[in-house]
Amino acid sequence: MMPLLSLFLLLAATNDPLPKELEYRLSLARALPAPYSGAVIVALLPSAKLSSAQIVPLAQEAYELAGKDTAVALRAWIAYRDNFDKEKDVALAFPLRSTSVKAGCDALEVSDPRDYYRWALQAGSREFGMATRNVRSAVEVGRLAEALLEGGSEQQVLAMSSAMIAATGSDREFVEAIRYTALHNSVIKLSEKLSANAARLLLGNYRTFLTTNLSGRRCAGNRSEEFKGVFEEFNQAAMRVRGVVPLRPEAAQVNSVDTTTRDVMPNTFALAHKVTNAPADDTSVQSMLTEISQFRLEQKPGTTGSAEESKAYLYGRFAERMAANPMQDRVMEDWIHFVAHSSLRDANPKVWFRSARSFYDWSRKSAIKQSKVEAAGDPALTAYIKLTVLLPESEVARVLP
Repeated sequence: MMPLLSLFLLLAATNDPLPKELEYRLSLARALPAPYSGAVIVALLPSAKLSSAQIVPLAQEAYELAGKDTAVALRAWIAYRDNFDKEKDVALAFPLRSTSVKAGCDALEVSDPRDYYRWALQAGSREFGMATRNVRSAVEVGRLAEALLEGGSEQQVLAMSSAMIAATGSDREFVEAIRYTALHNSVIKLSEKLSANAARLLLGNYRTFLTTNLSGRRCAGNRSEEFKGVFEEFNQAAMRVRGVVPLRPEAAQVNSVDTTTRDVMPNTFALAHKVTNAPADDTSVQSMLTEISQFRLEQKPGTTGSAEESKAYLYGRFAERMAANPMQDRVMEDWIHFVAHSSLRDANPKVWFRSARSFYDWSRKSAIKQSKVEAAGDPALTAYIKLTVLLPESEVARVLP
Protein backbone atom coordinates (compact mmCIF):
# COMPACT_ATOMS: atom_id res chain seq x y z
CA MET A 1 0.00 0.00 0.00
CA MET A 2 1.16 3.55 -0.78
CA PRO A 3 2.40 5.49 2.29
CA LEU A 4 0.24 8.47 3.27
CA LEU A 5 3.04 10.93 2.45
CA SER A 6 3.07 9.64 -1.12
CA LEU A 7 -0.68 10.11 -1.28
CA PHE A 8 -0.42 13.72 -0.20
CA LEU A 9 2.30 14.35 -2.79
CA LEU A 10 0.13 12.72 -5.44
CA LEU A 11 -2.78 14.96 -4.49
CA ALA A 12 -0.55 18.03 -4.60
CA ALA A 13 0.83 17.11 -8.01
CA THR A 14 -2.49 16.46 -9.73
CA ASN A 15 -3.30 18.62 -12.76
CA ASP A 16 -6.90 18.77 -11.60
CA PRO A 17 -6.81 20.64 -8.27
CA LEU A 18 -9.49 20.06 -5.67
CA PRO A 19 -12.07 22.76 -4.84
CA LYS A 20 -10.79 25.06 -2.07
CA GLU A 21 -13.82 24.35 0.15
CA LEU A 22 -13.19 20.62 -0.13
CA GLU A 23 -9.48 21.14 0.65
CA TYR A 24 -10.49 22.98 3.83
CA ARG A 25 -12.87 20.22 4.89
CA LEU A 26 -10.26 17.58 4.13
CA SER A 27 -7.76 19.42 6.32
CA LEU A 28 -10.27 19.28 9.19
CA ALA A 29 -10.91 15.59 8.54
CA ARG A 30 -7.20 14.79 8.60
CA ALA A 31 -6.87 16.40 12.04
CA LEU A 32 -9.28 13.85 13.53
CA PRO A 33 -8.00 10.59 15.00
CA ALA A 34 -8.07 7.62 12.64
CA PRO A 35 -10.19 5.80 11.59
CA TYR A 36 -12.67 8.70 11.91
CA SER A 37 -10.48 10.84 9.67
CA GLY A 38 -10.85 8.21 6.97
CA ALA A 39 -14.61 7.96 7.54
CA VAL A 40 -15.04 11.70 7.02
CA ILE A 41 -12.84 11.77 3.90
CA VAL A 42 -14.81 9.03 2.19
CA ALA A 43 -18.10 10.62 3.28
CA LEU A 44 -17.09 13.90 1.61
CA LEU A 45 -16.57 12.29 -1.80
CA PRO A 46 -20.15 11.74 -3.12
CA SER A 47 -21.21 15.41 -2.95
CA ALA A 48 -17.87 16.89 -4.08
CA LYS A 49 -18.39 16.39 -7.85
CA LEU A 50 -14.89 15.06 -8.39
CA SER A 51 -13.34 13.26 -11.33
CA SER A 52 -12.22 9.65 -11.00
CA ALA A 53 -8.60 10.80 -11.02
CA GLN A 54 -9.33 13.01 -8.01
CA ILE A 55 -11.32 10.37 -6.13
CA VAL A 56 -8.75 7.57 -6.37
CA PRO A 57 -6.00 9.06 -4.15
CA LEU A 58 -8.57 10.29 -1.61
CA ALA A 59 -10.25 6.89 -1.46
CA GLN A 60 -6.87 5.22 -0.98
CA GLU A 61 -6.00 7.70 1.76
CA ALA A 62 -9.28 6.89 3.56
CA TYR A 63 -8.58 3.17 3.09
CA GLU A 64 -5.16 3.57 4.73
CA LEU A 65 -6.55 5.63 7.59
CA ALA A 66 -9.31 3.08 8.27
CA GLY A 67 -6.83 0.64 9.77
CA LYS A 68 -8.74 -2.18 11.47
CA ASP A 69 -12.13 -0.49 11.01
CA THR A 70 -13.34 -2.65 8.17
CA ALA A 71 -16.60 -0.72 7.67
CA VAL A 72 -14.68 2.47 6.87
CA ALA A 73 -12.16 0.52 4.79
CA LEU A 74 -14.98 -1.08 2.80
CA ARG A 75 -16.59 2.27 1.97
CA ALA A 76 -13.21 3.56 0.81
CA TRP A 77 -12.57 0.34 -1.14
CA ILE A 78 -15.86 0.73 -3.04
CA ALA A 79 -15.04 4.34 -3.96
CA TYR A 80 -11.57 3.27 -5.10
CA ARG A 81 -12.80 0.23 -7.05
CA ASP A 82 -15.41 2.29 -8.92
CA ASN A 83 -12.87 4.89 -10.03
CA PHE A 84 -9.37 3.43 -10.30
CA ASP A 85 -7.57 3.06 -13.61
CA LYS A 86 -6.35 -0.50 -14.13
CA GLU A 87 -3.63 0.77 -16.42
CA LYS A 88 -2.12 3.09 -13.78
CA ASP A 89 -3.37 2.05 -10.32
CA VAL A 90 -2.97 -1.09 -8.23
CA ALA A 91 -6.17 -2.73 -6.99
CA LEU A 92 -6.67 -2.58 -3.22
CA ALA A 93 -7.28 -5.75 -1.21
CA PHE A 94 -10.90 -6.34 -0.23
CA PRO A 95 -11.22 -5.55 3.52
CA LEU A 96 -12.20 -8.77 5.27
CA ARG A 97 -13.16 -8.98 8.92
CA SER A 98 -11.10 -11.54 10.82
CA THR A 99 -12.84 -13.93 13.20
CA SER A 100 -13.75 -11.88 16.26
CA VAL A 101 -12.52 -12.77 19.74
CA LYS A 102 -15.19 -14.14 22.05
CA ALA A 103 -16.32 -11.59 24.66
CA GLY A 104 -16.80 -12.94 28.18
CA CYS A 105 -19.11 -11.55 30.85
CA ASP A 106 -16.36 -9.23 32.08
CA ALA A 107 -15.69 -7.73 28.64
CA LEU A 108 -16.14 -3.96 28.51
CA GLU A 109 -16.81 -3.95 24.77
CA VAL A 110 -18.06 -6.43 22.18
CA SER A 111 -16.75 -6.61 18.61
CA ASP A 112 -19.38 -4.89 16.48
CA PRO A 113 -19.18 -4.61 12.67
CA ARG A 114 -21.80 -1.83 12.56
CA ASP A 115 -22.34 -0.96 8.88
CA TYR A 116 -19.83 -3.43 7.44
CA TYR A 117 -22.36 -5.93 6.05
CA ARG A 118 -24.59 -3.16 4.69
CA TRP A 119 -21.72 -1.81 2.61
CA ALA A 120 -20.63 -5.32 1.64
CA LEU A 121 -24.12 -5.97 0.27
CA GLN A 122 -23.87 -2.82 -1.81
CA ALA A 123 -20.44 -3.86 -3.07
CA GLY A 124 -21.88 -6.89 -4.86
CA SER A 125 -22.95 -10.51 -4.30
CA ARG A 126 -19.41 -11.87 -4.65
CA GLU A 127 -18.07 -9.33 -2.18
CA PHE A 128 -20.94 -9.97 0.21
CA GLY A 129 -20.13 -13.67 0.20
CA MET A 130 -16.51 -12.89 1.04
CA ALA A 131 -17.53 -10.48 3.80
CA THR A 132 -19.72 -13.03 5.58
CA ARG A 133 -17.16 -15.84 5.78
CA ASN A 134 -16.14 -15.18 9.38
CA VAL A 135 -19.51 -14.46 11.01
CA ARG A 136 -19.21 -15.89 14.52
CA SER A 137 -21.08 -13.93 17.19
CA ALA A 138 -24.70 -12.96 17.82
CA VAL A 139 -23.81 -9.29 17.32
CA GLU A 140 -22.40 -10.02 13.88
CA VAL A 141 -25.54 -11.98 12.99
CA GLY A 142 -27.60 -9.00 14.18
CA ARG A 143 -25.75 -6.59 11.90
CA LEU A 144 -26.03 -9.07 9.04
CA ALA A 145 -29.80 -9.32 9.54
CA GLU A 146 -30.08 -5.52 9.54
CA ALA A 147 -28.29 -5.35 6.19
CA LEU A 148 -30.35 -8.11 4.59
CA LEU A 149 -33.61 -6.47 5.62
CA GLU A 150 -32.66 -3.53 3.39
CA GLY A 151 -32.23 -5.60 0.25
CA GLY A 152 -30.94 -9.15 0.63
CA SER A 153 -32.11 -12.09 -1.46
CA GLU A 154 -34.00 -15.04 -0.01
CA GLN A 155 -30.93 -17.21 -0.50
CA GLN A 156 -28.78 -14.74 1.44
CA VAL A 157 -31.33 -14.59 4.26
CA LEU A 158 -31.34 -18.37 4.58
CA ALA A 159 -27.53 -18.39 4.63
CA MET A 160 -27.72 -15.84 7.46
CA SER A 161 -30.17 -18.04 9.37
CA SER A 162 -27.74 -20.95 9.12
CA ALA A 163 -24.96 -18.69 10.45
CA MET A 164 -27.30 -17.77 13.29
CA ILE A 165 -27.56 -21.29 14.70
CA ALA A 166 -23.85 -21.87 14.09
CA ALA A 167 -22.86 -18.65 15.91
CA THR A 168 -20.73 -19.48 18.92
CA GLY A 169 -20.22 -16.87 21.54
CA SER A 170 -21.25 -15.81 24.98
CA ASP A 171 -24.21 -14.44 26.88
CA ARG A 172 -22.48 -11.05 26.82
CA GLU A 173 -22.63 -11.07 23.01
CA PHE A 174 -26.13 -12.55 22.88
CA VAL A 175 -27.64 -9.88 25.15
CA GLU A 176 -25.70 -7.16 23.28
CA ALA A 177 -27.24 -8.39 20.03
CA ILE A 178 -30.79 -8.44 21.42
CA ARG A 179 -30.49 -5.04 23.10
CA TYR A 180 -28.37 -3.03 20.69
CA THR A 181 -28.81 -4.48 17.20
CA ALA A 182 -31.99 -4.91 15.20
CA LEU A 183 -31.53 -8.70 15.14
CA HIS A 184 -34.97 -9.56 16.53
CA ASN A 185 -36.98 -6.99 14.56
CA SER A 186 -35.07 -7.81 11.38
CA VAL A 187 -35.75 -11.53 11.68
CA ILE A 188 -39.46 -10.94 12.28
CA LYS A 189 -39.75 -8.53 9.34
CA LEU A 190 -37.69 -10.78 7.05
CA SER A 191 -40.00 -13.68 7.84
CA GLU A 192 -42.90 -11.59 6.49
CA LYS A 193 -41.12 -11.10 3.15
CA LEU A 194 -40.08 -14.71 2.54
CA SER A 195 -41.96 -17.61 1.00
CA ALA A 196 -43.76 -19.83 3.54
CA ASN A 197 -41.10 -22.55 3.56
CA ALA A 198 -38.23 -20.07 3.82
CA ALA A 199 -40.00 -18.16 6.62
CA ARG A 200 -40.50 -21.43 8.48
CA LEU A 201 -36.81 -22.27 8.19
CA LEU A 202 -35.75 -18.79 9.29
CA LEU A 203 -38.02 -18.77 12.35
CA GLY A 204 -37.06 -22.34 13.24
CA ASN A 205 -33.39 -21.42 13.20
CA TYR A 206 -34.09 -18.27 15.20
CA ARG A 207 -35.95 -20.34 17.77
CA THR A 208 -32.92 -22.63 18.09
CA PHE A 209 -30.66 -19.60 18.41
CA LEU A 210 -32.78 -18.14 21.24
CA THR A 211 -33.22 -21.35 23.22
CA THR A 212 -29.54 -22.32 22.87
CA ASN A 213 -28.36 -18.99 24.20
CA LEU A 214 -30.99 -18.73 26.93
CA SER A 215 -30.24 -22.21 28.24
CA GLY A 216 -26.49 -21.57 28.28
CA ARG A 217 -24.37 -19.99 30.96
CA ARG A 218 -25.80 -16.51 31.58
CA CYS A 219 -23.98 -13.44 32.88
CA ALA A 220 -24.99 -12.22 36.32
CA GLY A 221 -27.58 -9.45 36.05
CA ASN A 222 -29.08 -10.59 32.73
CA ARG A 223 -32.74 -11.07 33.51
CA SER A 224 -35.08 -13.55 31.89
CA GLU A 225 -38.08 -11.21 32.05
CA GLU A 226 -36.58 -8.82 29.48
CA PHE A 227 -37.29 -11.46 26.80
CA LYS A 228 -41.05 -11.41 27.35
CA GLY A 229 -41.67 -9.10 24.38
CA VAL A 230 -39.27 -11.09 22.18
CA PHE A 231 -41.19 -14.30 22.93
CA GLU A 232 -44.57 -12.71 22.27
CA GLU A 233 -43.53 -11.33 18.88
CA PHE A 234 -41.82 -14.58 17.93
CA ASN A 235 -44.95 -16.59 18.75
CA GLN A 236 -47.13 -14.22 16.70
CA ALA A 237 -44.83 -14.75 13.71
CA ALA A 238 -44.76 -18.53 14.31
CA MET A 239 -48.56 -18.61 14.36
CA ARG A 240 -48.69 -16.67 11.10
CA VAL A 241 -46.42 -19.02 9.12
CA ARG A 242 -47.43 -22.20 11.02
CA GLY A 243 -45.24 -25.22 11.51
CA VAL A 244 -42.90 -23.51 14.02
CA VAL A 245 -43.00 -24.55 17.67
CA PRO A 246 -43.83 -21.54 19.90
CA LEU A 247 -41.55 -20.39 22.70
CA ARG A 248 -42.68 -20.85 26.28
CA PRO A 249 -41.61 -18.61 29.20
CA GLU A 250 -39.60 -21.39 30.81
CA ALA A 251 -37.23 -21.31 27.82
CA ALA A 252 -35.81 -18.07 29.24
CA GLN A 253 -35.29 -19.48 32.73
CA VAL A 254 -31.75 -18.74 33.94
CA ASN A 255 -30.27 -22.07 34.99
CA SER A 256 -26.56 -21.28 35.18
CA VAL A 257 -24.92 -17.98 36.09
CA ASP A 258 -21.39 -16.78 35.44
CA THR A 259 -20.68 -14.56 38.43
CA THR A 260 -17.92 -12.70 36.57
CA THR A 261 -19.15 -9.18 35.82
CA ARG A 262 -17.67 -5.98 34.51
CA ASP A 263 -16.03 -4.04 37.30
CA VAL A 264 -16.68 -0.57 35.90
CA MET A 265 -14.62 2.13 37.63
CA PRO A 266 -15.19 0.83 41.20
CA ASN A 267 -14.54 3.96 43.25
CA THR A 268 -16.00 6.38 40.70
CA PHE A 269 -19.56 6.01 41.86
CA ALA A 270 -19.16 7.68 45.25
CA LEU A 271 -17.63 10.76 43.67
CA ALA A 272 -20.23 10.71 40.88
CA HIS A 273 -22.98 10.83 43.52
CA LYS A 274 -21.23 13.75 45.20
CA VAL A 275 -20.85 15.55 41.87
CA THR A 276 -24.53 15.08 41.02
CA ASN A 277 -25.62 16.67 44.28
CA ALA A 278 -22.94 19.38 44.57
CA PRO A 279 -24.09 22.94 45.41
CA ALA A 280 -23.86 25.43 42.54
CA ASP A 281 -21.99 28.18 44.37
CA ASP A 282 -18.51 29.38 43.42
CA THR A 283 -16.64 27.78 46.33
CA SER A 284 -18.32 24.38 46.03
CA VAL A 285 -17.80 24.22 42.27
CA GLN A 286 -14.10 25.02 42.58
CA SER A 287 -13.72 22.46 45.36
CA MET A 288 -15.47 19.82 43.25
CA LEU A 289 -13.30 20.57 40.21
CA THR A 290 -10.18 20.20 42.34
CA GLU A 291 -11.43 16.86 43.63
CA ILE A 292 -12.09 15.59 40.10
CA SER A 293 -8.67 16.72 38.85
CA GLN A 294 -6.97 14.91 41.75
CA PHE A 295 -9.09 11.75 41.40
CA ARG A 296 -7.21 8.45 41.42
CA LEU A 297 -8.89 5.29 40.22
CA GLU A 298 -8.88 2.45 42.73
CA GLN A 299 -7.19 -0.47 41.01
CA LYS A 300 -8.76 -3.81 41.88
CA PRO A 301 -8.52 -7.19 40.17
CA GLY A 302 -10.75 -7.08 37.11
CA THR A 303 -10.85 -3.28 36.84
CA THR A 304 -11.50 -2.46 33.20
CA GLY A 305 -11.74 1.33 33.21
CA SER A 306 -8.98 3.92 33.33
CA ALA A 307 -8.45 6.99 35.49
CA GLU A 308 -8.81 9.27 32.45
CA GLU A 309 -12.03 7.56 31.41
CA SER A 310 -13.34 8.03 34.96
CA LYS A 311 -12.42 11.71 34.99
CA ALA A 312 -14.12 12.34 31.65
CA TYR A 313 -17.24 10.68 33.04
CA LEU A 314 -17.10 12.78 36.24
CA TYR A 315 -16.62 16.04 34.36
CA GLY A 316 -19.59 15.11 32.18
CA ARG A 317 -21.79 14.40 35.18
CA PHE A 318 -20.74 17.69 36.78
CA ALA A 319 -21.48 19.63 33.58
CA GLU A 320 -24.97 18.07 33.54
CA ARG A 321 -25.44 19.11 37.16
CA MET A 322 -24.54 22.70 36.24
CA ALA A 323 -26.84 22.83 33.19
CA ALA A 324 -28.59 26.22 32.83
CA ASN A 325 -26.26 27.61 35.51
CA PRO A 326 -23.54 30.20 34.78
CA MET A 327 -21.07 27.98 36.64
CA GLN A 328 -21.32 25.40 33.86
CA ASP A 329 -18.84 27.37 31.75
CA ARG A 330 -16.13 26.92 34.37
CA VAL A 331 -16.81 23.17 34.50
CA MET A 332 -16.73 22.90 30.70
CA GLU A 333 -13.46 24.81 30.42
CA ASP A 334 -11.78 22.50 32.95
CA TRP A 335 -13.21 19.46 31.13
CA ILE A 336 -11.97 20.72 27.75
CA HIS A 337 -8.49 21.39 29.12
CA PHE A 338 -8.37 17.91 30.67
CA VAL A 339 -9.43 16.12 27.47
CA ALA A 340 -7.08 18.22 25.30
CA HIS A 341 -4.09 17.16 27.41
CA SER A 342 -5.15 13.55 28.03
CA SER A 343 -4.33 10.40 26.08
CA LEU A 344 -8.02 9.63 25.44
CA ARG A 345 -7.88 10.53 21.75
CA ASP A 346 -5.63 7.53 21.10
CA ALA A 347 -6.35 5.32 24.13
CA ASN A 348 -10.16 5.54 24.10
CA PRO A 349 -11.56 7.40 21.05
CA LYS A 350 -15.16 6.63 22.03
CA VAL A 351 -14.79 8.51 25.31
CA TRP A 352 -12.88 11.29 23.53
CA PHE A 353 -15.66 11.71 20.96
CA ARG A 354 -18.36 11.61 23.65
CA SER A 355 -16.60 14.51 25.35
CA ALA A 356 -16.05 16.33 22.04
CA ARG A 357 -19.75 16.05 21.25
CA SER A 358 -20.57 17.73 24.58
CA PHE A 359 -18.09 20.50 23.77
CA TYR A 360 -19.83 21.02 20.42
CA ASP A 361 -23.26 21.20 22.07
CA TRP A 362 -21.90 23.76 24.55
CA SER A 363 -20.07 25.95 22.02
CA ARG A 364 -21.98 25.70 18.74
CA LYS A 365 -23.85 29.01 19.14
CA SER A 366 -20.94 31.00 20.56
CA ALA A 367 -17.77 32.04 18.75
CA ILE A 368 -16.22 32.90 22.13
CA LYS A 369 -16.82 29.38 23.44
CA GLN A 370 -15.50 27.87 20.22
CA SER A 371 -12.34 29.92 20.63
CA LYS A 372 -11.93 28.48 24.14
CA VAL A 373 -12.05 24.97 22.70
CA GLU A 374 -9.43 25.98 20.13
CA ALA A 375 -7.26 27.60 22.83
CA ALA A 376 -7.08 24.27 24.70
CA GLY A 377 -4.42 23.25 22.19
CA ASP A 378 -5.82 20.04 20.67
CA PRO A 379 -6.09 20.41 16.86
CA ALA A 380 -8.38 17.38 16.70
CA LEU A 381 -10.90 18.97 19.07
CA THR A 382 -10.82 22.17 17.05
CA ALA A 383 -11.34 20.23 13.82
CA TYR A 384 -14.25 18.29 15.29
CA ILE A 385 -16.04 21.46 16.41
CA LYS A 386 -15.49 23.17 13.05
CA LEU A 387 -16.69 20.15 11.07
CA THR A 388 -19.85 19.69 13.10
CA VAL A 389 -20.62 23.42 13.00
CA LEU A 390 -19.87 23.59 9.28
CA LEU A 391 -21.84 20.48 8.33
CA PRO A 392 -24.50 19.90 10.99
CA GLU A 393 -26.94 18.02 8.77
CA SER A 394 -24.54 16.32 6.36
CA GLU A 395 -23.42 12.73 6.09
CA VAL A 396 -20.10 13.81 7.56
CA ALA A 397 -21.86 14.89 10.76
CA ARG A 398 -23.56 11.49 10.90
CA VAL A 399 -20.33 9.49 10.56
CA LEU A 400 -18.82 11.29 13.55
CA PRO A 401 -19.80 9.87 16.94
